[in-house]
Amino acid sequence: MMRGMRWSTLLLAVFFTLAVAGAQQPSSAPPSGPKTIHVDENCRILPTAGDEPLRKKEHPYRDSAICDIESPNESTHWEEKIAGNQLLRTFVRVREEELALRDIVDEPVMFIVSQTIPKDWAIDSDPQPVAINGQTAYFHVYVKPGETIRLHVGLRRDWPQKPKPI
Repeated sequence: MMRGMRWSTLLLAVFFTLAVAGAQQPSSAPPSGPKTIHVDENCRILPTAGDEPLRKKEHPYRDSAICDIESPNESTHWEEKIAGNQLLRTFVRVREEELALRDIVDEPVMFIVSQTIPKDWAIDSDPQPVAINGQTAYFHVYVKPGETIRLHVGLRRDWPQKPKPI
């Protein structure tokens, strides 16, 4: 009887220790090697090159259950500031949208969103991209199973005007 109680106490202690250790792991950090989904600025899911040769060519496709464009907006405004005795004015055009990224599988997903940056434009996003390679900006978004994350992507173009004396 005494041995049975010791084993059950030991098992209970081991179980409790494992449960506490599991609860102390940070939940916001992605586990190593989550599934990746590559998406472009038009919410097209891009095929990724695997280790095996493809039998037929894969093409980008849309799936609104995985990625959807929300709140596309284009606006213009003037920005003004005074520098010394001159008024500096800039005409600004902004294009922005939110991409709703959804994890519909039973495992975490890392979305890699690529945004083409047109000539003379700049990224105006929150958060900023993790990398810019040539004319393409890359955003990484970690999404947990069943979760939807909205990524704000913005582009900005400035047209500085001739300074005016004050």
